[in-house]
Amino acid sequence: MQIDRLVLGAYENNCYIVRKDEKTTNCIIIDTGLNAEPLIDFLKNKNLDPQALILTHGHGDHIAGVSPLRENFDKIKVCIHKADSRMLTDSVSNFSSFLGEKIESSPADIIFENEGPIEFAGLKFTIIHTPGHTPGGICLYNSDEKILFSGDTLFAGSVGRTDFSGYDERKSLKQLVEGIKNKLLILPEDTKVLPGHGPATTIGQEKLYNSYLT
Repeated sequence: MQIDRLVLGAYENNCYIVRKDEKTTNCIIIDTGLNAEPLIDFLKNKNLDPQALILTHGHGDHIAGVSPLRENFDKIKVCIHKADSRMLTDSVSNFSSFLGEKIESSPADIIFENEGPIEFAGLKFTIIHTPGHTPGGICLYNSDEKILFSGDTLFAGSVGRTDFSGYDERKSLKQLVEGIKNKLLILPEDTKVLPGHGPATTIGQEKLYNSYLT
């Protein structure tokens, strides 16, 4: 598996471009940042053909690239969990309006309703629903290479924020932590975790040192 990471926008979002190997042109994109221009330039310079944009959740800093990507790659399928699907079309629910921006796009092409296997561009992942940071937050796990794209669910030494307006912070944090413990920490300890922000880590590392999970 070939994974390229771009750090995009003011919130330094990790955007991942994933393909079967370095010679393959079909790829998927996992999340965007507030500024999608470097991503579009990367894809065009590498002559890559994005088959799907998989959004780990619907916050504005992760979805701002949806419309620019659709404008440049008309075959791309935008995918998001059902519980976050409204965030694509509503700048209040995706919190971009609170940042002084209005990030909205057309609805998703594919709505994930259940956990389980998906496949795009010859890449197989398991959807793991981990609500708390948002209702429809998901992680993507590839068991063959033991790689977890964790979005804003799990970070190196931390977990996703739950102190947003309209959220019950304690309830959401409990839900998030329980999901991590019950669904992510059961993965092999050498699983590489690639989060939505910040450096990579491993499941074993987070078991040992993440204070939110002890």
